[in-house]
Amino acid sequence: PISLISPISPISPIPPISPISPISPIPPIPPIPPISPISPTPPISPIPPISPIPPISTYLSTSYP
Repeated sequence: PISLISPISPISPIPPISPISPISPIPPIPPIPPISPISPTPPISPIPPISPIPPISTYLSTSYP
């Protein structure tokens, strides 16, 4: 009889447990930076110039029915 049952692959051995990596030392706490002096309030941005009047072509295009 034809039986093409593939042979069971051998169970792969359990990989050896990797040794626990040494705990990295706690990095030193960086010194607290000195409180920076209060930054001066930024100058008020000038009022943007009024946008130029759109060209007449826009009015003509809208006026057409």
